[in-house]
Amino acid sequence: MLRNRVVAVLVVVLAAVLHFWANSALSLTLLVVAVAVPAALFAQVRVAAAVMRLELDVEPFYQLGDVCAAKLRLVRGLPFCLVVAFVPVRVTNTVFCTSADHEFEAALSWRNRELDLPVFADRYGRVLVEAGDARLSDPLGLFAARVRLDVRCESVVRPERVRIEVLLDQTPFAHMFGDAFDTARSGNDVDEVFDVREYVPGDSMASIHWKLSSKFDEMMAREFSRPADYDVALLACASREGSDASCNGVASAALSLSEALLRADVFHDAGVLRDDQLEFALVSDVPSRMVYSDNLLSTPLPATSHQVAQVVSIASLAGRFTKIVLVTNAYDEALWADLSQVADLTVVLVAGEDVRVSAALDGRYGLYTLRARGLASREHYITL
Repeated sequence: MLRNRVVAVLVVVLAAVLHFWANSALSLTLLVVAVAVPAALFAQVRVAAAVMRLELDVEPFYQLGDVCAAKLRLVRGLPFCLVVAFVPVRVTNTVFCTSADHEFEAALSWRNRELDLPVFADRYGRVLVEAGDARLSDPLGLFAARVRLDVRCESVVRPERVRIEVLLDQTPFAHMFGDAFDTARSGNDVDEVFDVREYVPGDSMASIHWKLSSKFDEMMAREFSRPADYDVALLACASREGSDASCNGVASAALSLSEALLRADVFHDAGVLRDDQLEFALVSDVPSRMVYSDNLLSTPLPATSHQVAQVVSIASLAGRFTKIVLVTNAYDEALWADLSQVADLTVVLVAGEDVRVSAALDGRYGLYTLRARGLASREHYITL
């Protein structure tokens, strides 16, 4: 801008010298234009800065693979205005722990009131978008003025949906009063009464045997068979050491697996790695699955796979779960061997094209290798 101002001053000086030497109407016109144009541009920029009002909006949710862009909108401005707005935008992704600064050049007018700003990277997660004051400039770059645009808003970029179907080796369960029952074995059907006992505070009112209660003059409760001892843990453990595509794939696969398990009527504890520890929450219906989705899409990823292995290996999983489904983007046989000693293990590895997996591992750990590239374009079947 300083260089442009110097050039403008030199033009005015040359026009003045030319008029002093020629002393003609043409030289006078040239001098007036050389002075009037910068003056008009200065006045226009100042008036535009006083009148113009800009807004920056983001949608609450975006989907990877779709058009993800913030919208810069002209709310109020001059009918005919030759100014260009430079908008600084900072985008922070809380999952990948990244921050990027952008500056967009926008020529907004009454006819073109909106402009899409491609501020979102190809990464899932909760995103914070901050925009500082916009800078207005004339077309010649001589003068500048600021327009207040103090914006701070959040959005969530969701990973792509993956088509995953779960095939169960275990028989399906029925759920009643918070317990899971194996419906395939005799004596374990929720329609059958396994035992009758005294009512204990906390039992469901639906389990009370009213006829026996009236005979014994005390509350008697029916016990609907024995609960099945089959607890499933779903762990999504990605690290920023892997590629962006593999991290996105882990989130996609974990959320799709959780949805598939619910369709198969399998309640499960979904875990995320937060602050160097595993946090679990029971997923038993659509609202609880949405809570898990929100947690996964806002939890920062560990920097390395070594950090993941350390946290998972020291977590108290033994005796707590009988089935562990590990979704990861790190090839770590040592961790898989440790987990397989604790519970029945299934590993879903989201990897790049350069990762080669031994066929012997498929049977040892129930390993399923999903390629990060084109993950959402195919349907996947996983047996648990």
